[in-house]
Amino acid sequence: MPHEKHPEVAKSERLLDNYHESRAAWATQAMEDDEFRNNQQWKAEHKNILAQRSQVPIVDNIIYPAVEQAKALLTANKPKFQSVGRDDSDTKVGRIFSDIMAYIWDISNGNLELKQVVDDYYVKGMGVLQTYVDSNADFGRGEIKVKNVDPLDLYLDPNSKDPFARDSAYMIVAKRLTEEQIKVSFPSVADQIDNMMTSSSNNRYPSTTRDGSEDQQIGPTEDTDGHNRHYEIIDRYEKVKLPYFHLLDSLTGQENIMNEDGFYEFIDEPAIFMETAQGMQPVTDNKAVAELLKIHESTGGVYHMMPDPTTGQPTIMPGEEHEGSIPGTTTRLTPVTNKEMMDEGVIVLNEVLVDRIKRVMSIGGVLVEHSVMDVENYPIVPLMNRHNRNPYPMSDVRFVKPIQEYINKLTSLIIAHASSSTNTKLLIPRGSMDRKQLEEEWSRAGTGVIEYDPELGQPIVAGPIPLPNELYKNKEDAKSSIYHILGIHPLSQGDPGSAPQTFKGTVAIDEYAQRRIKSKLDDIDEMLNQVARSVVQLIQQTYTDEKVIRLMKPDGRTSQATLNKPIYDDFTGEILGRVNDVTIGKYDLIVVSGSTMPSNRWARFDYYMQLYQAGIIDQIEVLEQTEVADTEGVLERTSIIGKQQQQIQQLEQELQRIKGDLQTSERESVHDKKRVEIEKFKRQLGRSSDKTAKAVELFEARLGDQLGMERGEEVKNQVPIAVGQTNRIGE
Repeated sequence: MPHEKHPEVAKSERLLDNYHESRAAWATQAMEDDEFRNNQQWKAEHKNILAQRSQVPIVDNIIYPAVEQAKALLTANKPKFQSVGRDDSDTKVGRIFSDIMAYIWDISNGNLELKQVVDDYYVKGMGVLQTYVDSNADFGRGEIKVKNVDPLDLYLDPNSKDPFARDSAYMIVAKRLTEEQIKVSFPSVADQIDNMMTSSSNNRYPSTTRDGSEDQQIGPTEDTDGHNRHYEIIDRYEKVKLPYFHLLDSLTGQENIMNEDGFYEFIDEPAIFMETAQGMQPVTDNKAVAELLKIHESTGGVYHMMPDPTTGQPTIMPGEEHEGSIPGTTTRLTPVTNKEMMDEGVIVLNEVLVDRIKRVMSIGGVLVEHSVMDVENYPIVPLMNRHNRNPYPMSDVRFVKPIQEYINKLTSLIIAHASSSTNTKLLIPRGSMDRKQLEEEWSRAGTGVIEYDPELGQPIVAGPIPLPNELYKNKEDAKSSIYHILGIHPLSQGDPGSAPQTFKGTVAIDEYAQRRIKSKLDDIDEMLNQVARSVVQLIQQTYTDEKVIRLMKPDGRTSQATLNKPIYDDFTGEILGRVNDVTIGKYDLIVVSGSTMPSNRWARFDYYMQLYQAGIIDQIEVLEQTEVADTEGVLERTSIIGKQQQQIQQLEQELQRIKGDLQTSERESVHDKKRVEIEKFKRQLGRSSDKTAKAVELFEARLGDQLGMERGEEVKNQVPIAVGQTNRIGE
């Protein structure tokens, strides 16, 4: 007896059949576009026609390098995200969301996933990026990740008109996996495999009439030997309206939006009516309510204030006030719930219907998941190329396929002509010579002479008709047309001939030429914004515990941030709050426009150096924006050099001061020496004057004695002698 299907599974299968039928034509074209990019460009009937003409079906693939060039331009760098807090959300916490998004991008290999999305966008007309929670990652705590989805596995509401399918009633991802793949990807349902129905063939995957090489495989392979059992997975998402409750606390101004489970928990939470001399006052703040409940438990709900006999500070005392109490301090506490606060109008309730995403997943007809995600946006975001207000966009390849076919036909014709031109045609009169012998002689290398009968006619060598030069020009024009349609200009291909003589002129032309391709960048940026909105909601639901995230900077440096770090009361051990609490608040996460595009590093460096020299930014910002390797080392060395230069400058200033002091000291020393010499001279001069005076005094005394002793006749004879001695003394 077959297993009865769950109604939700039956609904998924019915919707998938309808959506598959509606998009069949688009899927075939998208598959053909992909085949063209991968060299599978000739139809079987066209190859047969060429074979009849002895021509070879040549593929001169211009689409592939053009798509690769465009993809390289659009995904040259990792996207950068910025976040801001809405309303009164913590600005610091808001900035952390940017780091979280960078962390999610890194652990998901986001750059590779985005490259595939852009590749599908160019080739198949639609790229798809999905956010999901890997519940097995981080030792079962879960990680948010992003991944690309094959657009041929995505089925959208045919009535959708939004370029990101936000108005789609349903989104379905359907694909086939082997039994081994299911056991690895979905270990929780491995025991239900025996109840699942196998899928014998992938009849939903499109096929085309294009031929490739024998060993070329595009798209999923079929199990031809029957060794592997396949099962179809149908993962359905739909928007549903669920009742939610908007609560506004008129006292604190706090707003809350919660589902039914959260609402019924909330209305049972405690609140307090506090009656004082000033009247009745409601209290709803959680911390204040907790403190008042402790007072209620210790006082019985009535207390007053008494001055402390030691300090004079007011102290809570049970009971009503009495003599000695602080007048007018009697307080009565009445515990209630938030429900009673709602009845009193303190908390205003407004019931609303909000969008939520319902997920139903089945494998082989067995229901394996049925849940409602607490997010309002689809976790699957399609990126549509040429959007025609339906979920069936056109790719860039679609527009150039006829031109590519034209190039292939021209190339095959040119090669066929070249092959035929190497085989010279010889016209001979019938019977003039042996034909077989002539073919052997003509094809033999080194043959110089071939005999013939001139009476029967002279052989004529018929040369090939040359191809017109316009044929080659047409081929080059066709190639240029493909690059033009795909938005690839010669300068972006590295053609030096199209570059001006000056560096700035080259940069200006390159920027101007990229305007067309930057138009597609707007689509990519908006797609990433849609993904970021889903990520923010998933972050607040998944990263609820303390978590450390680490990031690798482009310059090799690492940084880390701690989420939801609890703050404990030193005495009670209770959690008072959390640092970087990402579970509360409202935040917007937006990709920086153009961050995935390449930039000229020299122009970028010159730009930031000008800002640095103008004093607008600092040295660290220059190093960050120019992605200089070993930024920390550069900053450290620069700091050391700066300190050394500062020290040298200080030493030079100190040296100049010492020199000045020395010169002053030297001047003072000279003056001191001069003063000492003067004083010494004065003392010497004084001593000399004393000696002279004493000598004169002694001489006068001796002279007086001599004059007194020699009187009479000897006086006359002694007078010349005396005068002579006096003269010698005077000398």
